[in-house]
Amino acid sequence: MTLQNKEINKLSLQSIVGKGYAEYWHCKCRYRVCKGSRASKKSKTTALWIISNMMKHLEANTLVIRKTYRTLKDSCFTELKWAIHRLQVDEYWEIKESPLEMKYKPTGQKIYFRGLDDPLKVTSISVDIGVLCWLWIEEAYEITSEADFDMIDESIRRRSSKRII
Repeated sequence: MTLQNKEINKLSLQSIVGKGYAEYWHCKCRYRVCKGSRASKKSKTTALWIISNMMKHLEANTLVIRKTYRTLKDSCFTELKWAIHRLQVDEYWEIKESPLEMKYKPTGQKIYFRGLDDPLKVTSISVDIGVLCWLWIEEAYEITSEADFDMIDESIRRRSSKRII
């Protein structure tokens, strides 16, 4: 059963993460930049967006990257687990820690985690269900090479709904 087919409680974005993120949430731009200081809820809002939108768009898969793989578990991975709990959809998600991966059980869509410490693992990602169309780059300032960014950008294949956050 998908989120689309299940009667769920409507949660207010404003009540979950506070004011100031409506434009970011509804943005249809290919590149979405979220800037702010510590504790400004950038990562929490991004995690909520990814979880809720993967449950709505049944072909979407997501890639989450940071400069180093080892930092993902205590950052983005934890934020996405928080979003699953906050949206009260735990029963629909399978969470694996080795390797880091999340799977939406009803459709098999996945959230993949990679570090730029091994760039070839980023370029070789393929999905068995749907399309890899969303990318979350956490701490994007850590990517200091335009060539590295271009390589990542090209790994997201679906051009029409491609989002890089």
